[in-house]
Amino acid sequence: MGAVTTLRPIQPDRGAFLIASPRLLDPNFMHAVVLLCAHGAEGSYGLIVNRQGDMTVEDLESDSVLLAGRRDPIWAGGPVQMETLQILHRLGSEIPGALHIVDDVHLGGDAPVVRALIEKRQPLPEQMKFVLGYAGWGAGQLEQELEQGSWIVTTADADLVFDPSPRKVWRRALRALGEPYASLADEPPDPSWN
Repeated sequence: MGAVTTLRPIQPDRGAFLIASPRLLDPNFMHAVVLLCAHGAEGSYGLIVNRQGDMTVEDLESDSVLLAGRRDPIWAGGPVQMETLQILHRLGSEIPGALHIVDDVHLGGDAPVVRALIEKRQPLPEQMKFVLGYAGWGAGQLEQELEQGSWIVTTADADLVFDPSPRKVWRRALRALGEPYASLADEPPDPSWN
């Protein structure tokens, strides 16, 4: 993986990272880095990018030709609709209908084209993630959590989205923001844990 660019705080929008505050103790989001895929008056939707699950695509026992023979890890995108499989990828404009999220990160697209590209190229995990579930917020809910200090909103980084060391992504994202955020990377979630 390349060096992470310096991140900067921004307002929430598609292509932003939501970095969980060290004080966010909800087990669904503790130390999570969420790639925000949509944000508006109706609510927000994103995918956790640093939670690799214990299953592989093969374990899904899907009859989908798209997934046949794949041994990629399954990523836990969030606690909502855990049966919904989505694909984050770096295959860009080659896939019609893919939603551009940030840099060279796209979501989904035309299934037959995705299938053909997968069969032709056998993309590496650094190019494609299979994600189950998502993180969702109703109207005004994310803004409320931001006011409470649950999240740090920053520019997203494609290399962190596809980082092969997911356990390091949260700390790397905080450190890429510089101070005062970098020092949060070493804080215990609960000061009483000291």
